[in-house]
Amino acid sequence: MGSGGTALGIIGLILAAGATGLGFFVWSDQIRIKSNLNHLENNFNNLTRTIVVGIWEELDRNMDYSSHNLPNDWLIELGDNKLFSTEHLSLSNTYTRITLLKVGWYRIHLSLMVRDLAATNNYRIYLYKDGEYESSFDYFELSARNDIEFYCIHSSVFVESDGTNYIEINGYSITDNFITSYQDYNELTIEYVSV
Repeated sequence: MGSGGTALGIIGLILAAGATGLGFFVWSDQIRIKSNLNHLENNFNNLTRTIVVGIWEELDRNMDYSSHNLPNDWLIELGDNKLFSTEHLSLSNTYTRITLLKVGWYRIHLSLMVRDLAATNNYRIYLYKDGEYESSFDYFELSARNDIEFYCIHSSVFVESDGTNYIEINGYSITDNFITSYQDYNELTIEYVSV
């Protein structure tokens, strides 16, 4: 092998050693990240330290606030209050906005029945945090042959608060108007999660 071949061989060894080192650092970072996520997931899967801080029934459709003021784009208004911790929560905007006052994680559970649904339409129930999309409670689409009258949502999401964040729950459909139904079924529960 000539001097050019030797130089290429040495460069190849250097690149291989560098790639091995880089691979080790990326691999160890992935293990650390996965470990942290597994720890958080284990904490959420073993929730024995939760505090119920709010329960509302009789959830209704509210179209009083711009950007969510249409029959196909509205906010959920909280009705009959069964439990409310002023240490953890505050309400505003005609009971459509909930501020999470304590730093940490919250589990938001929604049981909601919606009606006046039409075939070939899709419907979404979103959680907004500080006016921006955060998560979905549910997304469903009806087929052309399926014209159901009611749909039941039973879902939970987790949201983290810095002590000033607020949440809103949005009902949205691209083309169809729909409303909440059967107040005996509807309920919003908020739990503060101690992890």
